[in-house]
Amino acid sequence: MLRVSLKRQTFDIAITRRNLSQKDLARELGVSRALLSQVLGGKKEPSAMMRKRLLEYFCDYTFDDLFTIEEGGNGDRGKA
Repeated sequence: MLRVSLKRQTFDIAITRRNLSQKDLARELGVSRALLSQVLGGKKEPSAMMRKRLLEYFCDYTFDDLFTIEEGGNGDRGKA
């Protein structure tokens, strides 16, 4: 099973370059501050829609600049 996570250091640089707070960015993206905070903290995986919005907003960056794809879990939750 694959997991997409945000590259926090690169993302922090992108926010700083635009002189944004997390609150401002959440408003720009049309998401709640709580959701953005969970994604930034690694507690929640960014959805495909959020990844798309981030890439459109930070158009100077590529997917590989902002995100990491990791293999996580075996996908066999029901098996012992």
